Amino acid sequence: MTKLLLLLMSAIVAVSLLGLGADFRSYDAERNFTVAIVADDQEFIDLTPIQPYAYINVDGKIYFDFSQYNPNYPGGGKGVSPNTTYAFDKVFKVSNDLWEGDSGYNGICVEVSASGNVARILKLYSPDDVYGHTTPGSADTSVSMFIEGGNSSWVGFVIDSNGYTAGNMVNGQITVVAHAGSCPE
Repeated sequence: MTKLLLLLMSAIVAVSLLGLGADFRSYDAERNFTVAIVADDQEFIDLTPIQPYAYINVDGKIYFDFSQYNPNYPGGGKGVSPNTTYAFDKVFKVSNDLWEGDSGYNGICVEVSASGNVARILKLYSPDDVYGHTTPGSADTSVSMFIEGGNSSWVGFVIDSNGYTAGNMVNGQITVVAHAGSCPE
């Protein structure tokens, strides 16, 4: 009996020293994962050119080019006039082609913004901007649109070349960010 009690006590001490408990340590499994890398106009949240000033380049990205280097204008125009303001409706559109109800949301907020050098000459507008930048007269450096699943919204450009002389070139970036749910207040 003493041997049995000693063996039982030794087992209890060994178990407590080993730290056996319910803590999860690891799990191994293999699953298939597929991601298709596609051009901007074929994404779930896609950017599609509408005007010829916007185009999908061979790298699959959308470009906005109001210069002689735009491939849609071989031998055509070379840019915009100095000291002039242009408004271009429907330069490109943003579509929400996510699966309906994906992530528990039926819509996304898409923010499009111009920054750096380009923000000095370019303003954006959309009829669906939640902050009121809906016309060329109210355009700003960014627009935010709530887009429900299966729908799209277009973005227009106002290019203001006042203060620029012929021969100037302005380059920069336009940033597009999307997140689930409504746009922040």
